[in-house]
Amino acid sequence: MTVAGDSGIGADDATDQRTLLIIVCLLVVALYNVLELNVIIFSTFKTRRGLYFWSFLVATWGIPFYATGFLLKFIVMSRMRALIVVLISIGWCCMVTGQSVVLYSRLQLVLWNQKHLRFVLAMIIFDAIVCHIPTIVMAAGANTTNSAAFIGIYSVYEKVQVTIFFIQELTISALYISGTAKLLETEDHVRGGRATRASSFKPHLILVNAVVIVLDITVLVLEYSKFYDIQTSYKAFTYSVKLKLEFSILNRLVELTKSVRSRTFNQSDGPEDLSLNTINGSCNMAPAQKSQIGESTVCVYVSARREVEGATAGGASEHKCS
Repeated sequence: MTVAGDSGIGADDATDQRTLLIIVCLLVVALYNVLELNVIIFSTFKTRRGLYFWSFLVATWGIPFYATGFLLKFIVMSRMRALIVVLISIGWCCMVTGQSVVLYSRLQLVLWNQKHLRFVLAMIIFDAIVCHIPTIVMAAGANTTNSAAFIGIYSVYEKVQVTIFFIQELTISALYISGTAKLLETEDHVRGGRATRASSFKPHLILVNAVVIVLDITVLVLEYSKFYDIQTSYKAFTYSVKLKLEFSILNRLVELTKSVRSRTFNQSDGPEDLSLNTINGSCNMAPAQKSQIGESTVCVYVSARREVEGATAGGASEHKCS
């Protein structure tokens, strides 16, 4: 196995057959997951708009660019360096930051504190600038005739950016679990303590996030163990799995939304079905729209919480639904 303690994207180290087989298998599985994700995306979202949909699509399509770049790197080696750098850079930015934007857009459904939301958005933008730009510059430099000057620092900065993105996703997941826990308290209050379908949402949410964290930790372990070749390929597989798990959480979230709405609004308020196309990161709807299609997911949550805690609750009062 190629140990990448002193290597980067432009390294010419030969990869043994056993390692190459592992790399190809991971990348092929990631590409297969992309096919499944596209089927799920376009069959689930009736209206293709909004931050959630587009960030999901960008994150998904970043994977084939990233995977193709590394397939070329490990199979054709250095004969297509410029193309390899371009493919991997585009795919990596879309895949990693796209995943964080997916988490951010979902976070808006359960978090009312606008300061926290602005902090998360600022964190994503800051980390993207600090991590993507220097890494791409160093990767490009590692593919020049003066590659020795870049490979060492690239190897170090690779560990830094992997750690930063891990902390970023961990922070967003923690805020989401906290916000969802408050929603479940609202649901329990509205239901008078009776068991509902949403009762199993919290254990499911914790389990899925635990799986995601384990996947991210394994990426860190491979990176700090200096297995650059395996880590980069495994990352594509990991992000494809995390996007599939995202739909698992989303389906439960919609179920919780329906459950809260069924107790908060009358049947005449709008259609009972809250389809995923209402999840567009915003609840700024005209009164006529609300009477036509019902409250958006976000507004349902805010209304339910206001009913329980009162309109003076800090987070609820900050999240406007008009």
